[in-house]
Amino acid sequence: MTVNFDHVRNHRQADLSPIDEISFDGSGGGPSSNILTKWEELPTGIVKSAGRTMQILEFFDDYKSPASITEISRALSYPTSSTAEIIWSLHAMGYLSYDGAERTFIPTSRVRFLGSWVNSRLHGVDRLSRLIQKVNMVSGQTTFLAIRNNLSSQYIQVAQATTTLRLHLTPGQRRPLLRSASGLALLKNVDDAEISKIVRRANAERSECDEVLEAAKILDDVHFVRKNNYIFVANSKISPGAAVIAMTLPETLFPVPTVIGVGGVAEVISPKKDALIKFMTNLILNDVGSGTSQMNLSEEEFWGAEGRA
Repeated sequence: MTVNFDHVRNHRQADLSPIDEISFDGSGGGPSSNILTKWEELPTGIVKSAGRTMQILEFFDDYKSPASITEISRALSYPTSSTAEIIWSLHAMGYLSYDGAERTFIPTSRVRFLGSWVNSRLHGVDRLSRLIQKVNMVSGQTTFLAIRNNLSSQYIQVAQATTTLRLHLTPGQRRPLLRSASGLALLKNVDDAEISKIVRRANAERSECDEVLEAAKILDDVHFVRKNNYIFVANSKISPGAAVIAMTLPETLFPVPTVIGVGGVAEVISPKKDALIKFMTNLILNDVGSGTSQMNLSEEEFWGAEGRA
């Protein structure tokens, strides 16, 4: 079945190199104008690290563009070392994505989902949350969004299964990039030479209990993702007995590559694999792409007369 729709951190000091002088006039805006907002000092009586963390996230909301550690520390008048520690911590937790080539960071969708439940109460559920909820509701299986974080795939939003037998995942949880369905899907736009380097590094750093990865097999899987926009793992090596489908989301809608996945007991997922892939594809095309769903299956319609586990 074909679905028809459209880094690695090196050294911290490398991100602390000088940049061109930036003027401050309080007007805000991204780097196109080469102007950064001059932020007020934090109020007294607060935990400084907590205040700085929140203000860094607010900085990105104002800046609306990737930014380096130096740019952030200058704009917020923070010590560069303190800024770097907070930024790398947010990156490690999956809230910021790092571009090693440009030495810049940008918030991931995990930041957005922090307050999504509040927004849904006030303004209704957004399209991406509706997509996850729909897949979860109809399939009854654990549904997740994942992004790449260095050599890992990291879950940024999870809807738990409603069935008795379930695959339990938590937001922030990581899975090895080359050993997980979500990780393989996230490599879709990474070139083969870079993937081969990642394989060599992963093998060099593997534990004794991990099997040696074969670059040819990894590349075959990624090539399948490039052609079909999804991958199906019938028997997870990370969660034995579980099957997982990971599907790429349109790159134009997200600042970093993002995948949606559904996983559960193999005996439940495998017989419905093709139906799940078709169902998810239509939801992505219609719900996320246009905002209107044309495939409003009920749980009973999806599973049929036999029901589900």
